[in-house]
Amino acid sequence: MSQFTEDQVTQLAPDAASLKSGKDLANERKWVSFHQNERVLWGEVQGSGKDPYRTQVDLQNIAFKCSCPSRKFPCKHGLGLLFIAARNPSAIKQGIAEPAWVSDWISKRVDKAESKVEKDNHQEEDPKKAEKQAKDKEKRQKERQQKVEAGVAELDLWLKDLVRTGLLTLPERGHTFFEKTAARMVDAQATGLANMVRSFNKINFYNGNAWHTEALALSTNIYLLLESFKNLEKLPQLWQEDVRNMIGRTVAQKDLLAESNDNNTIKDTWLVIGRQTETEDDITIQRNWLYGCQSGQYALILNFAYKNTPMTNLLMVGSFVDATLVFYPSNSPFRAILKEQSLNTNTTDTFSSKGAFATWDAMQETFAGQLAKNPWFDDIPYMVEQLVLVNNNAQWFLKDSAGAFLPLNSAFSDKQIWHLLAITGGKPVDLFLIKTNNTVLPLGIMNQSDRTYQLLR
Repeated sequence: MSQFTEDQVTQLAPDAASLKSGKDLANERKWVSFHQNERVLWGEVQGSGKDPYRTQVDLQNIAFKCSCPSRKFPCKHGLGLLFIAARNPSAIKQGIAEPAWVSDWISKRVDKAESKVEKDNHQEEDPKKAEKQAKDKEKRQKERQQKVEAGVAELDLWLKDLVRTGLLTLPERGHTFFEKTAARMVDAQATGLANMVRSFNKINFYNGNAWHTEALALSTNIYLLLESFKNLEKLPQLWQEDVRNMIGRTVAQKDLLAESNDNNTIKDTWLVIGRQTETEDDITIQRNWLYGCQSGQYALILNFAYKNTPMTNLLMVGSFVDATLVFYPSNSPFRAILKEQSLNTNTTDTFSSKGAFATWDAMQETFAGQLAKNPWFDDIPYMVEQLVLVNNNAQWFLKDSAGAFLPLNSAFSDKQIWHLLAITGGKPVDLFLIKTNNTVLPLGIMNQSDRTYQLLR
């Protein structure tokens, strides 16, 4: 049976209020009934109305349904039911036939997924319709190309003016100066360039002279990207893909799936090692980092949600997922989408440490090779073995088995530092982490003896 931890359930809460209410409902006496089998967890809980609310959780492809009026996904009832399963799995009755309201829902989900695969594999289009769609697509691409070229020319002039007047004037520019230029890049359909420009507003200009290096590196990366785009046709095909992606091109998932083959597809048991969620305007962006337990391949899965709409393809950090991933074309494949997935409940023999590094130097050598393939590559996950958390002159570092040090990223909070210290007791542990700039951000501890993963919350 699928077994979740409380930490994993906590990650699914859409907000703090839902989490608190969900924990309050993790009381078995508040539920009329709750049951489970291999594919679904369901229960009935008395609400404010006459009839109890019916709550269901798809355990294979994490999804929720509840008859309550809440517009949150998952609602507090779904969270409460999962918390009961995490805290006291023996309390969940098993071996009971699914009632019709459960089997109808879960069967429809299975049939929908299967029919989608069947449609993707055997879709036959009307030739005239296909020809018209191809022409419309080509027209849109040309229009977008013209906008992007205009945006690149404008940003090139802006950047040269910025350097000409001197980077030392950056602290005086103010937030609006960079945001205005970023907005122009959004209008030019070059969202990648917009995000790079916005990065100037993330620089800490009040940290001595440390910002000089960061500002120069950012300016150089933007200039390199602009020059690469202007010379796009001279680059190898996969380099062209990376440049277009960095500029801000989007590839529709259905198009990527249609072009999937053995060269860009990996079927494996994937460990979900970390997640980062941020909100820009009304859009929530969720980054999920995965590690292929047999392939040693890392992957980034991006999920998006507008306002209160639910995330698709929910992934629990610390869970093992049997999945087929399709990678976007790249000189160094990393970002991917889920083609098929199901939770893995027998992970004892699935994990391999072939992607792990013994020292920082070994990791850095691989990182340098990845930068050679994609100079804009950053925020890359790695697994490094036998690391010890140490403090020197009020700054925290991770020390490897060779005695080398790398500083912790400032995003790793004091609470997380003490959590890591409490778990390890100062002893060496194997960590999954993100290398960003010249710092590292720990994600979780991998215990290779029993194949368990502990998130650093």
